[in-house]
Amino acid sequence: MSNTLMNREHKFQELLTRIKKTPLYRDKLAGYATANVGLEQILTLPLTMKEDLRKGGAFSYLAVNMKETAQYHESFGTTGEPSASWFTQDDLETGGKQILACGVGMTSEDVVLIRFPYAMSLPAFLFQHASRQAGSLVVPASGRTPVTPYPRVLELMKRLGVTIIAGLPREMELLAETARLLGSDTKTDFPALRAICTAGELMGEPRREHIAGLWGVPVYNLYGSTETGNIAAMCEHGIMHVVEEDFLVEVLKEDASAPVAPGERGFAALTMLSHQASPLLRYFNEDIISIEPCDCSCGRSGGKLVHFGRRKERIRIGRATLDSKDIQDAVYSLFPAPDAWKAVQQVNGLHFILDSHQSSKWEIHSMQAQLSRLLGVAVTVEIAEESILMNREQLVRNDISKKPVYIQKLEAGDPGAAHFN
Repeated sequence: MSNTLMNREHKFQELLTRIKKTPLYRDKLAGYATANVGLEQILTLPLTMKEDLRKGGAFSYLAVNMKETAQYHESFGTTGEPSASWFTQDDLETGGKQILACGVGMTSEDVVLIRFPYAMSLPAFLFQHASRQAGSLVVPASGRTPVTPYPRVLELMKRLGVTIIAGLPREMELLAETARLLGSDTKTDFPALRAICTAGELMGEPRREHIAGLWGVPVYNLYGSTETGNIAAMCEHGIMHVVEEDFLVEVLKEDASAPVAPGERGFAALTMLSHQASPLLRYFNEDIISIEPCDCSCGRSGGKLVHFGRRKERIRIGRATLDSKDIQDAVYSLFPAPDAWKAVQQVNGLHFILDSHQSSKWEIHSMQAQLSRLLGVAVTVEIAEESILMNREQLVRNDISKKPVYIQKLEAGDPGAAHFN
């Protein structure tokens, strides 16, 4: 057995011991002789479902004393169902190293602007730890806050010589559109920018190429979740590699009865080998993924992971089964790609609402034919009216939230000042 496999086995045994301290796994593993279970026998252990986490609450899978934790994170995502995680200081350090596995090659020369939201969200803090470990300068330009509107972020990027932006893929698109509206050229007006790192949203290859084209720099994507931290990181060749020293990722049939063949779509079951505070065993997070062995020239050993979306987003129309990635890839295959879009399921097909500042280049009938061919369903297309999908006027506002003034001093030479006896 190689040193890598021995290390993973050791971590797995430590995990099985650690999680038995939690109410969730004390009950779930009752009756299982875990001392005799290795990684090859993991299929004999029970799955952890989202419903288990919701029913038990965040404290049910806390595996350390609360005094040992350093941060708590929670995200409602797009479904409105909360996901929570606890982190010790060591967990945060490990999370930073997982980000550093990305092919961007962060160094002490970099100025990293973090556009992920800082409120409760996890990615901003993991990127901050990664940047600190690399010795980079961090510019915490949180998204979804009036403190850093889009024009201010662009000004910070230019003035500070930002070399890497990290944020949601949609933020990269909105920043590029704001720059265009303000008369900036994203490919020439930010000469220090060398790369973009994204996470937190589905992003297939066509969308990644679109964002890279908007800015003229490479884009590196990461895959993870609030509950688990970062599971896979994209290398310099555009391959998303599983961070195998910290995770075991199974790909199962929809009923979770057995694994799928390598490279086939299935449902993720995630085991956290390194996490201390709130580790999960065989967490069936309802994400649709594929993993296949990959002999990549980057030298990383982790399998190639492709994310297709979530089970709740899967659409069935007739005999066609469409995941989010199928729909997104088709949309970003259009030329020009839309600035904003929405797909609405119909009884017999899909209706697309599209917005672009270059919509005059579109021909609706050919777009409908292209989308229908790629998706295998009937498609109709509608060009969105102004501000239906994207409020461009709001994008360029630079109304920065400021602290209130509680005491107003008399300014020298103010003729209107009242005098009190």
